[in-house]
Amino acid sequence: MASGSLIPMARDTTRITFVPTVKAYPTPSERYGEAVCVAGVRTDSTTPEWVRLYPVLFRDLPAEQQFSKYDVLELDVQPSSDYRPESRRPIESTIVTVGHLDTADRWRERRKIIEPLLVESMCDVRRRQEDDGTSLAAFRPAHVDDVVPEPEEGDWTPEQRGSLSRISLFAQDRTLLKKVPWRFRYHYSCGVGGCNGHAQTIIDWEIHAAYLKWRRDHSEDETVRLVREKWLNELCGPTKDTIFFVGNQRDAPRGFLVLGVFWPPAERPSQQMEHLDLGV
Repeated sequence: MASGSLIPMARDTTRITFVPTVKAYPTPSERYGEAVCVAGVRTDSTTPEWVRLYPVLFRDLPAEQQFSKYDVLELDVQPSSDYRPESRRPIESTIVTVGHLDTADRWRERRKIIEPLLVESMCDVRRRQEDDGTSLAAFRPAHVDDVVPEPEEGDWTPEQRGSLSRISLFAQDRTLLKKVPWRFRYHYSCGVGGCNGHAQTIIDWEIHAAYLKWRRDHSEDETVRLVREKWLNELCGPTKDTIFFVGNQRDAPRGFLVLGVFWPPAERPSQQMEHLDLGV
């Protein structure tokens, strides 16, 4: 049975329309097993607003309820024990995909929901976090300097492997989640007075999936080079209107991570590069 179907319906359950813009790479959870944090935009409200869904046991969901970024979803949510104002607990069994926002006309439909939410900079996000608890945001970095790979030693601990081994009836053929032996960080600046630059870990599922896919056919050094080339020179290249999605950590509210990248063509005419299809 899907995990969401075990959650009783409550009076404070709300039906929302939601477009996921980022999915973090799954992490081991003692309580939930293999848990995914999904962030995106609620579109049935008066104006678009950020929503964080956790936990999503994505690979345990039946196939018809698994979703891609920029699908249009309808689902029931409940208040979360997470103190961050954007956080909701999804009732996974209620997820229905009702549409998809494609990249036609220079990503026009996706821009409609992202651009109203843009803030000035990462430095602005930090000020907002102090003022009102903001924990999800999007902005255009002024200058992206590098993507820096940092090795991460070791594999899953026995306790983590135990958590990751818990599966639902819909996921009997699911393989154990692989641990990527690298942490990739964006180094960038805001272009505003007083900004000393930022170095933030990228936790998007896509960058982990890219590493695992390319590692099957390339050496370790070449795989890391390909990841850096993609996330620096393509997603943040001069032909792209690059926007970073960021979110903070529950136990470290001042510690923000890059959740994902929005990279439509820049306003000037250019040849749009083909989007990497990683099935996440």
